[in-house]
Amino acid sequence: MPVTTAPYEILLEFINDTPDVLQLTAASGGGALVERGQDVVLVLTAGLTYRYTVKQLSQPRKAQFSVRAWDDIQCRATSVFAGTGGAAASAVTVTGRS
Repeated sequence: MPVTTAPYEILLEFINDTPDVLQLTAASGGGALVERGQDVVLVLTAGLTYRYTVKQLSQPRKAQFSVRAWDDIQCRATSVFAGTGGAAASAVTVTGRS
């Protein structure tokens, strides 16, 4: 049975479920401020690894995480700060926290 090898896009929904404003920055450059209760949807190429840093602006707290997925996923900020990927644990790896 033939298998497609063409790249396709997936969506990463980053959800700010903290009471603070967060700064989400991609390792490749660019970023966004995410207000509490808001989410940001990023379009990624399936199967590639993307690295991000998320930082709380009201506290000196930050975490780095990477994402590699083949389907649309959600990633909650509290899961990243806790050191887990939460429901997306198979696709999200937390690589550092401070």
